[in-house]
Amino acid sequence: MSTATIGTQAAAFGSARALTHREHGWLIAQLAVVLVPLLRALPLVTCAVFGVLLLWRTLLWVRRAPLPGKWVLGLTGVATLLVTLALSLRTGGNIGRDLSVALLGAFLVLKLMESHTVRNGILATQLCCFLLLSQTLFDQPPWMAVSLLATAALLLRNWLLLLHPQARMRVSAVRVLGRLVAMGLPCAAVLFLLFPRLDHPLWSLPRSAETGTSGITDRMAPGSIGQLILSDDLAFRADFAGTPPALDTLYWRGMVLWRFDGQAWTAASMRQRAAPGSVPNSASAESVAIGGLPGVVDYNITLETTHQRWLFALDRGLSIDARDDIGRSIDAEFLSRQPIDQRMRYHVRSRLPDRSRVDDAQPLDPPTLQTALALPPGNKQARALATQWADLPPADRVSVALKLFGSAPFAYTLEPEPLQGQQIDDFLFRTHRGFCEHYAGSFVFLMRAAGVPARVVVGYLGGEVNAVSGDIIVRQSDAHAWAEVWLAGRGWVRVDPTAAVAPQRVERGLAAAVPASEFRSRRVEEPAWLRSVRWGLDGLISGWNRWVLGYDRNRQAQLFAWLGLEAADPRAVLWGVSAIFLLAALPLLWQQRKPKPDPVQVQWQRVCNQLARHGCPRSPTEGPMAYAERAAVQFPQSAEALRRVAAGYIALRYGRDDGNAQARAQRLARWKEDVAALRVSA
Repeated sequence: MSTATIGTQAAAFGSARALTHREHGWLIAQLAVVLVPLLRALPLVTCAVFGVLLLWRTLLWVRRAPLPGKWVLGLTGVATLLVTLALSLRTGGNIGRDLSVALLGAFLVLKLMESHTVRNGILATQLCCFLLLSQTLFDQPPWMAVSLLATAALLLRNWLLLLHPQARMRVSAVRVLGRLVAMGLPCAAVLFLLFPRLDHPLWSLPRSAETGTSGITDRMAPGSIGQLILSDDLAFRADFAGTPPALDTLYWRGMVLWRFDGQAWTAASMRQRAAPGSVPNSASAESVAIGGLPGVVDYNITLETTHQRWLFALDRGLSIDARDDIGRSIDAEFLSRQPIDQRMRYHVRSRLPDRSRVDDAQPLDPPTLQTALALPPGNKQARALATQWADLPPADRVSVALKLFGSAPFAYTLEPEPLQGQQIDDFLFRTHRGFCEHYAGSFVFLMRAAGVPARVVVGYLGGEVNAVSGDIIVRQSDAHAWAEVWLAGRGWVRVDPTAAVAPQRVERGLAAAVPASEFRSRRVEEPAWLRSVRWGLDGLISGWNRWVLGYDRNRQAQLFAWLGLEAADPRAVLWGVSAIFLLAALPLLWQQRKPKPDPVQVQWQRVCNQLARHGCPRSPTEGPMAYAERAAVQFPQSAEALRRVAAGYIALRYGRDDGNAQARAQRLARWKEDVAALRVSA
């Protein structure tokens, strides 16, 4: 029988071996370790299913109870499928990412319910590897890399011990895994840096509606931004190529709202059509030419998932480097054809507003003028007030309205009284208390009633400067609404009515504009040391997003330029590095071909060589003890030492292995001492 046949039969026998109680426990533990990170991203119902099934399996293991039968497992599987179907119908009939991962995890737990042999345990471990990789479909923070590496090491360890139970005593699993990591990480790093980057991912997965990050929408009603502003969730990060502008000038423009129905402001779909020509790219010749002009800033934005179509940029966005499906509307909004369902990083070049600069000297076309002056019926008091300003120049009408808001009894608050009836009239002449959407909406209404074209803009204002990384962190609590008015010879001009009511909101942020009872932020009350720790962690995340997740074709080109390979083809570089790695690995591969000698056999051959040099060679058919007895006759002064060495060789070479690696190592050490002490002479 050949060696290959014997190995195949041994492997088949090993895989058919029943799992021990300890091995069952390790399988349950490894599945729990893989499932725990997924609980933060999956729906609550899914987490409950995981918890019930895993608790059931754990109780069976603790009580050493028999595993459930096929009928019980079948009914449980059907119930799991029905729950998945119900959840999919709830989300619009789309299985999607969340439910797919949940289904894999649930059926993996059920697989443990019927795992009796090593073959089943190996299969469950392999499926755990797939479930482990599914974590990257939700998020990729920097600590996930460490977590994935540690969990993968645990899975490989269990895999090794399932295949070779004796390895627990003979080899150090930690040392073996350490060697694998030490050899694999450099190769993975080289492949990551040099593998040709793609402009788009190889696939995209549908995302569930429940996991979408709430934020600014294309509808603004009294209280909409006021509720959003209570959230400390991250909206995006921005890092500037040079010194960033002052925080009170950072108006992150998102969506332009044109239509007012008496209750809410909404976007006009006809205004969101693409502007003539393509979106300027920051690397284009035209964009490069204006890059050094006064008021032009370059910066990068890492946008969190919004499930909306627009991208944020400072007034006014000139160019953008992003996906190919990004367009610019006729109102200078940057819009994506598809909702943004994953974190996105893009480069923008903007020109900050300047009173001395003319943005658009051309008069408004009739359709735009009509839209910018349209008002629904009602709010007679506001209309009558605005009519009194009709004889003033447009710029003076703007100033009069701002003076109105800046005077008593108008106040800035996050807890305004609900508006009743005609909302604009009720706010201007009764409540006098509101948030940015109240003032922006009322101001635009007054301007239109006074004959000044105006529109509402929603976005964010300011942000928090990270003193460690230099990034500007913009949160949902920085959401803001302001106005833009059309002035002849100057074009659309930004006007912030909130600055007239609460200038501290613009200059120092929201916490300085409202009482602590209305807005309690952890960031405001935290001590200095905790703020430094938070900034450090945020800087780590920002660097990870910038240099790892954001490592695209442009950054790869920058790396090649730094290495002096500007004109090199990435594929040629990858092939060259691969060839170098292969040449470096050839000695290792050649060494692996040579079987590692048995230390016991090496020492015994040394004894035989010593005796042969003194005229007592060993016959090929002569056994160890027979050889030792013949040598004892020829060298009587070394007879006892020869017999002891031969007996030790037989015990170590052919003796029964009790599985105690430490005891065997001690016996081998003592026998080596006997071999070293052996002296023969003619």
